[in-house]
Amino acid sequence: MSLSPLSLPLPWHTKIWEDFNKSIDLSRVPHALLIGGPSGIGKMRLATGLAHRLLCLDELNSFACGACKGCKLLASGFHPDLNILQPADTGKDIIINEVRNLCTTLSKTSQQGGWKIAIIAPAESMNISSANALLKSLEEPQDKTLLILVSHRPSLLPATIRSRCQQTLLPHPNSADARQWLSEVSGQDLQVDKALAVAAGRPLLALEYLQAGVLEDQQLFEDLLQGLKEGSQSGIYAAQQVSKLNMVTALEWFITYLHAIVVKDQDLQSNQNIYLFFDRLNHTHRMVLSGSTVNQQLLWEELFMSWRQVFSQR
Repeated sequence: MSLSPLSLPLPWHTKIWEDFNKSIDLSRVPHALLIGGPSGIGKMRLATGLAHRLLCLDELNSFACGACKGCKLLASGFHPDLNILQPADTGKDIIINEVRNLCTTLSKTSQQGGWKIAIIAPAESMNISSANALLKSLEEPQDKTLLILVSHRPSLLPATIRSRCQQTLLPHPNSADARQWLSEVSGQDLQVDKALAVAAGRPLLALEYLQAGVLEDQQLFEDLLQGLKEGSQSGIYAAQQVSKLNMVTALEWFITYLHAIVVKDQDLQSNQNIYLFFDRLNHTHRMVLSGSTVNQQLLWEELFMSWRQVFSQR
């Protein structure tokens, strides 16, 4: 797999990065790391950065130096001792043969005489058979071999996998760090706050939104919700429009929007129906994330009907 340029820690990775360097200095690097947290906060960036740090041959540097042979291999897009395993397509499983091949690779001698590292992302894409195939590598770790599991939802991983990893929960960055980083990287300023709000404070997701021009779609979505709320919008028409969007993304927008309006409206906070709807929305989000096949048009029509009823019964 082609690699990104040498990764450095993001501002909100500092504590984890420092702890990892201490473990290197003390020769206490774990054989397996599980990096968990919501999407869009830099988990893969952190995992790749840690891998680059270990594969750098300059042992006096706290970051990948960019000049040694190891770093040059990484920068070229190929390092024989770094393997990244991801689903073939979005929403697909990581299958057992892929994990077996990875384990076979890890059991061999390092080609560069240093660390062997594998990153599996997202780790919850492994099915039961794949996860079981990984257990042997976790139970019988080899010297100078590191397995990094990146997971949006660590609770979906089998307990046998989680218990054999050193677990790190990557937190949301504080708003100041997120805003400064996003403003610098995107070269924008006017839409940064909006993008972060839509992305629920997740800077890398907010950057995707800015680069892809997604904020216009999100505004259209909110306008449809407002029209439904006021009774001026047809649920069937709204469902037709929203069905054109990525369903997981639109559901996340809905959850963020709902949270924001409840916080601002004291009358809404006393409306029991809003919490029942919140539960339904979260259940739908989990169902879609699990890969369940759904009829998007019908699902949105049902959600929007329930959404209108929340306000018609106030």
